Amino acid sequence: MTDAQPIPTNDTPVSNNTFNKALLVSIIRDAKKAGYKFYTLRDYIRAGMPREKAFVLRLDLDFKPQTHKMFNDLIREEGITFTTFIRVGGPYNFLWYPNFSILDEAAKLGAEIGLHSNNVEWAIINGRTPEEAFAGEINVLQNYFDVVGFAPHRDINYMYNSLPWLEANWATIAARHKLEYQAYDKKLFDNALYLNEGLNPHLCWRGKTPQEVIPTGQSIYMLLHPHWWHTEHAFDVE
Repeated sequence: MTDAQPIPTNDTPVSNNTFNKALLVSIIRDAKKAGYKFYTLRDYIRAGMPREKAFVLRLDLDFKPQTHKMFNDLIREEGITFTTFIRVGGPYNFLWYPNFSILDEAAKLGAEIGLHSNNVEWAIINGRTPEEAFAGEINVLQNYFDVVGFAPHRDINYMYNSLPWLEANWATIAARHKLEYQAYDKKLFDNALYLNEGLNPHLCWRGKTPQEVIPTGQSIYMLLHPHWWHTEHAFDVE
């Protein structure tokens, strides 16, 4: 019988997953220290989309509504605001008790709620028109929140992009449902630098990081996905 070998420790890999609450707090505090003001998308547009020292934080709640709780905590702890786009036809029920409680709390704390949907894909699969799919979702969400904004959603396999339909029909859709903006309006990208995280193939910043942009004073439009962020580790919320 051979002697047991010691467990190696000197080659233990160190996690490089820094997409957590500590990183968000550091970004928020760096921005506030540099003189940035945090806006919802609605309020940024209403303010004339200033090109300097505006920070627009947008959340696309694709999955796991429970991960949004950490962002509610950031409103209370850091005094910020943001816009969250919620799925009505997605893989979670925003009306389920714990989910709705978190999202309703966000709205009461000052966050803006908008609709997040790939209504064209839904319509194709379910034999409806894109307008029927859109109306069904926006009407449900507007029963519970003051919704004036829409952000198209695309699943990771990129089956279909609703944005071309939205752009072609925006004037009619906006008037019919009392909407003020869609989140991919070119004017937003002309006035603020767009930052977001994504998979390449692992989670990373796509392009510049917030820490690189903040010192320039340029307005920031930053998209995050709550299910990729965590408090201590990536399995905080299953």
